[in-house]
Amino acid sequence: MKSIDAHSHIDYITHRIQPNVVGTVVCAVQEGDWKCLVDIAEMRDNVYAAFGVHPWFLDSVTDGVESRLEDLLKYNPNFMVGEIGLDKYKPDMEKQITYFIKQFDVAVKLQRSVFIHCVGAWDKMFYILKQYNNTDLPKIIFHAFNGGEDIINNLLKHYNNNVMFSLDKNAVYDRNCRIQQIPIDKILVESDAKNDSDLVKIIEKISEIKNNVNADDIIYNNTLRVLKNG
Repeated sequence: MKSIDAHSHIDYITHRIQPNVVGTVVCAVQEGDWKCLVDIAEMRDNVYAAFGVHPWFLDSVTDGVESRLEDLLKYNPNFMVGEIGLDKYKPDMEKQITYFIKQFDVAVKLQRSVFIHCVGAWDKMFYILKQYNNTDLPKIIFHAFNGGEDIINNLLKHYNNNVMFSLDKNAVYDRNCRIQQIPIDKILVESDAKNDSDLVKIIEKISEIKNNVNADDIIYNNTLRVLKNG
């Protein structure tokens, strides 16, 4: 079995990769991460880099971040966008929305896969996505996805050609019934900067939930499609 970790971070990638993990998507969380992540991606061909400012770190954001993000991605055609998003449990939702849109616009313009954090703000997320023409959207990966059946159905109904659901250990062990609603060709797996040896267990559990489908090959190829969009 081989797998690609669909979501990790710099502080974790520097000291491990399990033998069965043949690649890792490493997402920045603030602009201060970008230079280090560029260096890591240049040194390691199994690291796939994504750049952005996470909603938890907006205190560090400065004007013009979207222009700097666009310049970085233009110079590096394999780089993606992330981790960006919305979180209802963090302050200043208006600021979150402003900077999410600025960064999401770069992903749309350059057609780069985008890794999104969405916690308790699905109403706002859907409102924002409705402002775009579906044919213009890149691959959209909702990381550590924990949405309910209505959210899954809404995403599949309106964004079926674009949306991917990245599942961590909590998702497969705590929300099994919801995984039944997600088509296997829409699933990615992630460590979220925790123990990436869990990826094998996550894939095995998904295979069990999906009636022993050959989940490892399917999920691996799903992830390749996301990376090629980057």
